[in-house]
Amino acid sequence: MGEATVLVVDDDAGFRAYVRAVLTELGLRVVEAASGPEALAVALIESPDAILLDWRMPGQSGITTCRHLRSEPTLEGVRIAMVTGLDDERDRTLARHAGADAFLVKDADPDGLMVQVRRLLARDGAGAGP
Repeated sequence: MGEATVLVVDDDAGFRAYVRAVLTELGLRVVEAASGPEALAVALIESPDAILLDWRMPGQSGITTCRHLRSEPTLEGVRIAMVTGLDDERDRTLARHAGADAFLVKDADPDGLMVQVRRLLARDGAGAGP
């Protein structure tokens, strides 16, 4: 699975470090951002294959950030997963309408996170839907 780049967007540095450790075990390149505006800037520079986007961040929410990312033509093929501690069908619908490809629950164990990211990066996206 190596060579793919994943942008991890979360205001919690500890969570970003946890995700980085898990994803580098898969051979993925990980870049990080701590806010929505920073995520957009990093995504435009790095052209990631996937973005793991925290739902709740101070300032600009993940939903708003997702909409901004989807409005950028150069990021058209990037897979975006909204990441949240809540698992609610209404939130999944909102994420889908904002342009998210998947919905990941934040408390996933390392193996679960690996499986979810593999699905997100799969060419056909099988099983990665919100």
